[in-house]
Amino acid sequence: MQNAHIRKEADFMGNSKVEAFLITLEEHQLGHDLRLTSDDATIGDMLEALSDFAEKHLYKCLGCDGCCYERAPLTILDIPALATLLPAGKFPAHMVCQAFAEVYIDQDGIIDIALRRDEQGACLFLDKERKCCRHWQSRPFVCRSHFCLPRSNRLEALRQDIVNNGENELIRVLLCEQADGATPLILPSIDIINYPPDQAYLSQEWQRIKVKSLVSSKFWRKLR
Repeated sequence: MQNAHIRKEADFMGNSKVEAFLITLEEHQLGHDLRLTSDDATIGDMLEALSDFAEKHLYKCLGCDGCCYERAPLTILDIPALATLLPAGKFPAHMVCQAFAEVYIDQDGIIDIALRRDEQGACLFLDKERKCCRHWQSRPFVCRSHFCLPRSNRLEALRQDIVNNGENELIRVLLCEQADGATPLILPSIDIINYPPDQAYLSQEWQRIKVKSLVSSKFWRKLR
């Protein structure tokens, strides 16, 4: 049962900009939620609040590899950390995707970029013997923002917005690198005009990207 991962009832955890806390979902199931308390709250603040919440209120997941068999989409935010696992190069997004990712393009031109998995569906970073991540410090946003406790609807929607928009920005950067001479990972038929620059993601640093810049004003009000 998912609730078995919870150590005790929670007070609010987080920092001066983001609070993470337990909530009761349907059928009396426990879950978790976030509240953003500052216009300056960043993705880094969000991840810090979730990490503090998990550290205090959830049991360690070391030895549990359940989520390591799920799709792990990559975003532009993940490139700097993953690039540290490789030699420096001119095209970091291409280097990371060539080394660690699978790029899927369906017949309609929809692109999906995710961490590579083996024939059993396990993430390439999974140490199967120890059931832990071999590159924990470099893991993507989707891994950092997940643990085995249901999310509120608004937290799930926020997480999906960050992933989807960040993946689109990664596609744009890959197309730009290809135009500069990188080995193509994406078909030439994919037009970069369909992937306009997202100003919010230009820094590619979690601690500098404000959540407010990523969402609509209506959604932002729901996150407060």
